[in-house]
Amino acid sequence: MNNLRKSALLRWNKKLKEDIARIPRDKKSMLKKVALCGFLAGDGSVQVRKGRKGDNYYHYQLDFFPDDEQMLNSYLIFIQDIYKLKPFVTKRDNVYNARLSQKFIVLDLLRFCKFGVYKWGFPNKLFKTKIAKILWLKAFFSAEAYVGKKVIKIQSVNIRSIKKVMKLLSELKIKSNYYEYQSKNNKHSKVGMIFINDRKSRVIYYNKIGFWHNRKMTCLKESLGL
Repeated sequence: MNNLRKSALLRWNKKLKEDIARIPRDKKSMLKKVALCGFLAGDGSVQVRKGRKGDNYYHYQLDFFPDDEQMLNSYLIFIQDIYKLKPFVTKRDNVYNARLSQKFIVLDLLRFCKFGVYKWGFPNKLFKTKIAKILWLKAFFSAEAYVGKKVIKIQSVNIRSIKKVMKLLSELKIKSNYYEYQSKNNKHSKVGMIFINDRKSRVIYYNKIGFWHNRKMTCLKESLGL
């Protein structure tokens, strides 16, 4: 490794440490980070990609794909409050893409949980209070839930984690039913599905959790006659 490259790496490592050191760790910021983990578990992509073969360069990228302006704005506010940066936002059809390519943000979030369709998990280190669990559920359901006249439904191919979502709901006295579906096509993964059908439980969900998603919140409110 030549001297110029060594010097560049030292500068990058110094900046990385400075960026990480500036991340706030107060209670409010950590709760916002819980919400970010929920958003990204549902509609996000947290990537660490290696560069060309033989190269030690890695690319760090954070994407969020909301289909609702309220959800987008909530995400942007939390990112700004914690990391002091504004993602680059584009829109295609009815879906936004909020993108950041920042190593310190990706590394910070990966300290708390895994992400990915089959791997997403929970920021258990931050689940010290009931409000933390509620905020995670609110963000995750905002991204992933379907709201109908008599149901709130959520599904995932991550069977292990979707079952834990049901346990979190149960802690809040929200009754739900769990089913698994396996397509006849062996190439398709098994899907775990949670249904909240009971009206009382949907009222509890509305009052205790809700959505950062205007259309879903409106639909739930109307379906309950509130």
